[in-house]
Amino acid sequence: MNRMNRTLDQQGRKWSEAALRISGDTLHPSQVSASLGLEATQSGIKGERFSPRHNALRRTSFWILKSPLGNYRPLEEHLNWLLDVLEPKCDLLISIRSKWKTEFFCGFSSENGQGGVTLDPILLGRLARLGISLVLDLYPPESSLEVEVDTNRTNLDG
Repeated sequence: MNRMNRTLDQQGRKWSEAALRISGDTLHPSQVSASLGLEATQSGIKGERFSPRHNALRRTSFWILKSPLGNYRPLEEHLNWLLDVLEPKCDLLISIRSKWKTEFFCGFSSENGQGGVTLDPILLGRLARLGISLVLDLYPPESSLEVEVDTNRTNLDG
């Protein structure tokens, strides 16, 4: 499976990350990159193998742009980074989201399993203007310093 390793903050407590995720059976990642003028952080094509070691095939194509900020940064900072990059391409995103599933996919883990994030009204307004769903995936605290986050967990890779 296509997974990315994440390390927790210096105290081994919490992390967050965010990405724009576009998926669909007819999607061609290179066309999305060309249309948006952005290179995907991760992409895959329906029917290709996950890796040479896996026989499983991808169920759908996908294109992901992940915030490059460290995962110890607040979720709001990740989303603001993505919005700064994507808002000038609003018309292109409207066209893309009419063809393929488009969402902001966010991961969050708190220090002790209880906690959350606050998204201020300005950030929520920016998100709403793009008309793209926000998915918040919550993870329990981990006892080790390594957390494995599957960015395609919601059936993009099977």
